Amino acid sequence: MSLLEGGDRRRYNLPSHDEVAVDIDNLICAEIQDPIVNCELYDIIKTCMIHGPCGILNPNSPCMKDGVCSKKYPKDFNANTVAVHNGYPHYRHRDNGLVINIKGNNVDNRWVVPYNPWLSKKYQAHINVEACMSVKALKYLYKYIYKGHDCANVLINEQVNHDEINTFLDCRYVSAPEALWRIFEYPISHMSHSIIRFKVHLPENQIMYFREEEEQVALDRAAQSDTHLTAWFKLNSENEGANRYSYVDIPYHFVFDDKHCKWKVRQRGGNKVIVRMYKVSPTGELFFLRLLLLQAKGAKSWEDLRTVNGIVLETFREACVFNGLLQDDTD
Repeated sequence: MSLLEGGDRRRYNLPSHDEVAVDIDNLICAEIQDPIVNCELYDIIKTCMIHGPCGILNPNSPCMKDGVCSKKYPKDFNANTVAVHNGYPHYRHRDNGLVINIKGNNVDNRWVVPYNPWLSKKYQAHINVEACMSVKALKYLYKYIYKGHDCANVLINEQVNHDEINTFLDCRYVSAPEALWRIFEYPISHMSHSIIRFKVHLPENQIMYFREEEEQVALDRAAQSDTHLTAWFKLNSENEGANRYSYVDIPYHFVFDDKHCKWKVRQRGGNKVIVRMYKVSPTGELFFLRLLLLQAKGAKSWEDLRTVNGIVLETFREACVFNGLLQDDTD
């Protein structure tokens, strides 16, 4: 699960960090079970889900590197689970007095590897369950789904004096889980939201693509078409209702017609859109233009973006300063 901050979480109706922490506690436990209340699970955790011990209790443990546990055990005591942005959560390790004797050492909740009680009880094995708190987790999942089939070299012994090169076949290998998934025709991917990406460009600096020796054709074509940004200026001039929205809010209410390079009123699906604007280097006018586009509403031209209280300023940076988006040494 990926954690967004502040307004982003409210915009996409995502749970708060505290709600995420509650969800984690419902699925993952990192504590010793009460031997009286749940004797069976207590024995499983004692046998399968205790790390080490290592550190000063066992300096020769395989996990020790340079005198420190590479898995960062023992953990700190935590009264509550804390969901951490873009990293492992801090699981609940309460100091409740429960200890287990492992190899002559008493260990407490700080040594428990995170687990799912249902899975541990069902399979009675070491099953480490972690909450993926970063969007990078998708890269791990999709890599294995889309990388294609594994390869296996098959040796065929049909004769004694065989051609070693030709008897090795490059074959497609499908594992049992993947074969079952394909037999039942389960979907490999699903898209719930459309991602709209906005490029940012300065006046007369939009990106053009052209073939060699066809530069003039590309220039003429670019002069007759609008980008998302210049089309937004025209939309604000033609549609008063659009003046209520900033540049990044427009896709929730309008759809860009690529064929005619103009914005049209959206008929449906506004709640299934995620808008992002490309990041730019925090130097130069392009960066300050991007700051203004995140805030400005109803701009009908480049000059409107540089206008503050009826005064047209020289640069986008000055407009950011006058709008309170930047601070300088004179403040």
